[in-house]
Amino acid sequence: MLEKVICIDNVGVIKKGAPKSVNLQKVALIYADNARGKSTLSSLLLACSGANVQDVVSRKTVGATTAQKVILRFNPPGGAFNSEFDGVAWKGAKPNLHVFNQAFVERNVFASTGVLPEQREALLIFALGDAAVAERAKFEQYAALQKDCAGKVTAAEGALVGFRGNYTVDQFIALTPLDDVVKQLTDIDKQIGEARAADQIANRPEFKTVSVPVFNFDGLAEVVASSFESLAVRAEEMAKAHFAKHNDSSTERWVSEGLGHKPDNECPFCGQQTGELELLKAYKAYFDGSYSDHLNRISGLREGVNNFLGDRPLVSWTVNPEFNRGLLSVWVESLGIKEVQTLDFAKAIEALKAVKAELLMLVDAKERNPLAALDPASFAIALVKLDAVVSMAQSYNAEITKLNEKGAAYKAKFAKSDVVALTTNRSQLVIRKNRYDAKTVPLIDAVKNARVDYKSAEMAKDAARAELDKLMAETLAKFQQAINDWLVKFATPFQIDQLAPTYKGGGLRSEYVLKVRGATVNVGPGGGGELSFHSALSEGDKRTLAFAFFLAKLFADPSRAGATVVLDDVFTSLDKHRRHNTIEAVLKMVAECAQVITLGHDAHFLRELKKRVSKKKLGAAVELALHRDAQDYSFLDDFDLDDYCSSEYYKHYLLVERFVNAEPFVGMLEVAKSLRLLVEGHLHRCFPKKFKEGQTVGEMLDLVKNATAPNSLVRLQSLHAELVSFNDFAAAFHHDTSGGYPRTEVNEAELLPFAKGALGFIQIRSFKSH
Repeated sequence: MLEKVICIDNVGVIKKGAPKSVNLQKVALIYADNARGKSTLSSLLLACSGANVQDVVSRKTVGATTAQKVILRFNPPGGAFNSEFDGVAWKGAKPNLHVFNQAFVERNVFASTGVLPEQREALLIFALGDAAVAERAKFEQYAALQKDCAGKVTAAEGALVGFRGNYTVDQFIALTPLDDVVKQLTDIDKQIGEARAADQIANRPEFKTVSVPVFNFDGLAEVVASSFESLAVRAEEMAKAHFAKHNDSSTERWVSEGLGHKPDNECPFCGQQTGELELLKAYKAYFDGSYSDHLNRISGLREGVNNFLGDRPLVSWTVNPEFNRGLLSVWVESLGIKEVQTLDFAKAIEALKAVKAELLMLVDAKERNPLAALDPASFAIALVKLDAVVSMAQSYNAEITKLNEKGAAYKAKFAKSDVVALTTNRSQLVIRKNRYDAKTVPLIDAVKNARVDYKSAEMAKDAARAELDKLMAETLAKFQQAINDWLVKFATPFQIDQLAPTYKGGGLRSEYVLKVRGATVNVGPGGGGELSFHSALSEGDKRTLAFAFFLAKLFADPSRAGATVVLDDVFTSLDKHRRHNTIEAVLKMVAECAQVITLGHDAHFLRELKKRVSKKKLGAAVELALHRDAQDYSFLDDFDLDDYCSSEYYKHYLLVERFVNAEPFVGMLEVAKSLRLLVEGHLHRCFPKKFKEGQTVGEMLDLVKNATAPNSLVRLQSLHAELVSFNDFAAAFHHDTSGGYPRTEVNEAELLPFAKGALGFIQIRSFKSH
């Protein structure tokens, strides 16, 4: 048991928590207002039980300049020891502590967002306790071993990657040996070499022929042989002379348009007779266009000769023979040839130039005398001379064609083999050879051994899991029954069901459902829908469920006789209808455990618990409180519950609380009359000697309004307006403040907010409904 609190420095609101050593008894009843350090003290004891450093460090007092320090004296049956924290680490043995507080609830049961996976995991660990620790450790050991063996199998199989090709590991291991594998590889290599040579021969290019030029002078010869009448020439001269005298081109355009008006007999402009007018005849001949066409044809003669007899048709005569000379080295040995047919490109060009010169002389003559018809025989002579050039190309191509025919015949001698198929067969032979190679055999043995080890670890893990599953099923069945037994005692409208372990999500955790008034609420994986954990249970129900979990585990612990149980606010106003059963549960703890430390803000609950412990003679009890010091920090010291709970204040408190909790047979007028007295009494108790005996709430509020530091009434100034509003309502029911005519009627809708506000002010310093 926790025998003595020697020191608590700089832990949350507890800055100097033990000005003197505080002795505890089998039952320790610790009263504290809200925000005075109950949660801090319970969390400190929880951290002590598990030597948790971070939870204490994170609660270091804000602004503290000295190190945290905690010294707790425990005195279990095996011998006393100190558990100490120096701001860095815990020292000393771990005490046997069971702590029920908000941290327990959030860690093992639920959070504001629901029942999370980590809470279901923590609940499983909590429920199984030490009984399953060994089996779970064995299971996790074999699971880790199996994982390690799986890694070794993967590594061993990976070592075969470069040897097994596309075979799976099992296929590779199953391959049978080939006695003549080396000879087969030699033979197939030879076949592949021959096949690749055949491919190369088949892909050799052919020799290239040259283009054979085509010469056709038919159109040019016709132009040379054509003529034109002299009258047309005279008509042109006459027309142009006339145009020159009258603005040249403009007059020419005007005359051209005028001929469209058919002035054959009479001028449409002046009416003069035109039938025999020579100038008009000249206009007609000029604008007829035949002469111009004749001249255009003659002007194209020179370009036509140049095009036909240029070197463009002989472009391939230089490129292809050069290519063929380069290709000779590829075929020289195969075809037994020493050279490739040559083509006299210079001779061909010379012939073209000579013919072109002769024809251009004829063109010159035609251009000088376009009206005369010349003899076109020169073109026929030119074609005869050009036949030699054509023959050169045809002769060259004939020789090249013969070479290509020889090349085709040579390629046909080689049967084309499937290189891809041969290469695939060779790869298979290499893999067969690798299978029994001196380097590979040890690797295969390593795979086989690793697989054997993996299978052994898997079987051991499965066996351990079976044992663990059996133990978990038995333990959780008992745990579920114990939880439901406590829920029945607390008269809850729900039970838990299907409490079981699950491996879903990769980790081992618990899952269960709630049976709430005939409906099923799934809080494990897949939970959701219209009903959720938070919507199905009230706040009091949820905390009761958590307390039932705690009780079921505590009373299943075989070492509970030496345990210290710490309860932080195990009873709140939300659980009033479960007050008796809560006290009965605590009394059972006192009877079966070494020590029970109960922290609460409800002094009357603690006082009632003290009386029941005394009546049943279960052991000595000590009354303590977390008091406020001059700097608004808290310290642990003696407290008198009887003195605190005595007087009419207690009656007023219970009356208002019964009304808020909708208990039957509560007179609303009596509640209304109690409100002012309740708040007035609370002010006297919280701020002793700050108010005179007999002062009304209104007078007390004036003192609050005018208070200045360091007067502690300054702390109420933020609530002054709400206190005034509250007093305006509550004072109306007292004749001494209402001019002799106090109110005698009130309804529930009007009264309830002020009743809740009064309790809120007392419990949490807030008039907001709670």
